[in-house]
Amino acid sequence: MKVREIMTSGVISVPEDSTVEDAARTLARHRISGLPVVNAAGGLVGLVTEYDLISKQGHSVAEIMSRGVISVTEDTDVEEVSHLLANRRIRRVPVLRGDRLVGIVSRSDLVKQIAMRWVCPVCGEVLRGPEPPEQCP
Repeated sequence: MKVREIMTSGVISVPEDSTVEDAARTLARHRISGLPVVNAAGGLVGLVTEYDLISKQGHSVAEIMSRGVISVTEDTDVEEVSHLLANRRIRRVPVLRGDRLVGIVSRSDLVKQIAMRWVCPVCGEVLRGPEPPEQCP
């Protein structure tokens, strides 16, 4: 399975010149814990998280954001993302097409993917969907 199948597109992000207060309001409004930070061209330049907001001093997002962000492409295997999130102890990874932000994959996206996996009790085939299959495929 590829990242494009489970990523959240239409990512909520903030421009690098946003104020710390604006970023905090965006996180609170959307009940999320981190935001990709983009430049004027829409390129990813960093991530700002709740931790950054409460532990660092600065007026703009660019001053407190984390740089050197680990990212993936739409063609990355979901298993690889799972390993990244677990081994690097991160909560989200931006998805890029070239240098443009096109999505994000979080731990909750991976949990949803696992929740939609069903194993047929008759034949053992793995199926995907919100509900278990009514009959053996």
